Amino acid sequence: MDDIDHKKFLINWIENNKADFYAVSDSLWERPELSMQEYFAADQITALLEKNEFSVERGVAGLPTAFVATYGSGKPVIGFSSEYDALPGLSQKKDSNVKDPAIPSAPGHGCGHNLMAMGGVMAASALKDLLKENKLECTIKIFGTPGEELCIGKTFMAREGLFKGVDVFLDWHPAHINKAGASDTNAYFNVKYHFSGKSSHGNAPWMGRSSLDGAMLMAHSIEILREHIKPGTERSATTINYAFPDVGNSFPNVVPDNTIIWIVGRMKDAELAAEVLSRVDDCAKGCAMATGTTVKSEVITATHDMIPNMKLSKVYEENMHFVGLPEFSEVDQENAKEVQRVMGAKETGFSGSLEPTALGSQPVTDASEYSWHAPTALMNFALVPCIELAGHSWTMAKFAGSEIGKKVLSAVAKVISCSAYDLIHHPEIVKEAKAEFRSRLNGRTYQSLLPEGAVPDLTTNKDIMDKFR
Repeated sequence: MDDIDHKKFLINWIENNKADFYAVSDSLWERPELSMQEYFAADQITALLEKNEFSVERGVAGLPTAFVATYGSGKPVIGFSSEYDALPGLSQKKDSNVKDPAIPSAPGHGCGHNLMAMGGVMAASALKDLLKENKLECTIKIFGTPGEELCIGKTFMAREGLFKGVDVFLDWHPAHINKAGASDTNAYFNVKYHFSGKSSHGNAPWMGRSSLDGAMLMAHSIEILREHIKPGTERSATTINYAFPDVGNSFPNVVPDNTIIWIVGRMKDAELAAEVLSRVDDCAKGCAMATGTTVKSEVITATHDMIPNMKLSKVYEENMHFVGLPEFSEVDQENAKEVQRVMGAKETGFSGSLEPTALGSQPVTDASEYSWHAPTALMNFALVPCIELAGHSWTMAKFAGSEIGKKVLSAVAKVISCSAYDLIHHPEIVKEAKAEFRSRLNGRTYQSLLPEGAVPDLTTNKDIMDKFR
């Protein structure tokens, strides 16, 4: 068989076996789970992988809902990604074209991770059968990465060395456009600072030490620090945000002894993120000294900037042309236009166009950790018809659970599997992608941004999920 015959095998395999993958995607959509609480999702995905002859290691990197699935041997080693966490408050009925929660305040797949859970898995399963039938050498690795919405999973998996030895990573994300784009991202940190003081009566505050004073002073120091951080760009803005999730007691006549300030930062690159985080730490220490309190930092996560790869993006683009974009029915288009009308957007429906590959930027994602280990390909498929409907929204959740979502999933899996075949049959592509990878790193090497001793927050979102399980 030639290249076209092999790719037709993959496309036909996906068409003939899509029901199992659709079923798991639907089950995840029906039972959405927040970051670090994806127990049902991890069980469903790993069971399907074992059914398809993958060996599965569960609970890797100290993450109960993470896994690595493997099939085959030899080179190249191709990594596929699976994400499956949902978002809070985005429950939505799939058949409703207005905001209409299936369960009020419950989580929902407003980023399409029920589809992302299956895209790489579906492609890898098709590729596995191609390897078997044609006795081709390749090692397939599927990385099940929890907590993407908090950028937790891949950072801890990377720190434990799970991405070492992979030659290429193939990834994707739902969006409002169809495009194979080499993208960078900001680096990111997410830290909580716990201030501790001494409580006292409000009529004798000099006998206490207010933890709230320490946290409030730190917030002011962050406002002052902003001016002295190198700026980013409009698409990759340098930002610091903070919130007070716990301000101690609720009575004004009691000096609080425990307060938390939660800070996230998005920086141009890993070097700037490390520098700014060090300065934020200094702010915390200084504010604690100034208020007679103590402070401890809890690093939830810290990710690198994305290293784009144009060579691999071009491979994706070629296969998007070869496979074709999803074909949406008249009913699909009418539903899309109705949602656009509800959201005040122009009623265009899905354009059906493929944008040319170009170097760009995208929001923060912990998939950037892949890109520091090996060349990484990214692409977008339109799950919603326009940018006004994109992002973390009920509109994304609606389409992720619909027939439109299934058509996107099949197209994604076909493109990823055909691109993986190109890497096997044309090893010069991998060689050229690695040369670009080394050039973009320019001598830098991967060093985890997590401090020594940092452990994943396994109870994040537990209280919320306990209400809806």
